[in-house]
Amino acid sequence: MRFRHKDFAPVRDYIEREGCMILMLEWEREPVTGGFAMLPTTLKRRAALPARPATIEDVAFFASRGEGPAHAITVLQHYFHLNSTVQGRRPLSLAEAVEHVELDGSSAEFLLAGHPDGGLISVSRDRLPFQQGLEPITWWGP
Repeated sequence: MRFRHKDFAPVRDYIEREGCMILMLEWEREPVTGGFAMLPTTLKRRAALPARPATIEDVAFFASRGEGPAHAITVLQHYFHLNSTVQGRRPLSLAEAVEHVELDGSSAEFLLAGHPDGGLISVSRDRLPFQQGLEPITWWGP
């Protein structure tokens, strides 16, 4: 299930109340680094960095789109995996993580990704308390 959250407060309250474990990962398993967009041969790929522990302040930064429109790209490079059941395995791309959480995730496991217009997208297998009252979305996908 996928939801758009314009108000971060219910998400924050849930994360704090439940003591969720937060991991930050890169959207892509092999992100592009360096080079010039107009010269594709200069673009290089590298393996995604391992998941790293994150804080609720990191999530809040993404929910507010960083420091404004100039930081919108920041939210399109990383996502958060909360209460992950895939620890110790190779990092999942966001598309792989969405598939995992929606099909095989635990009832407490969910993802949060920043939206370029501010706010967050949440992904879970079952509807979680902070998603109550929101209509599921079908238009978002990594």
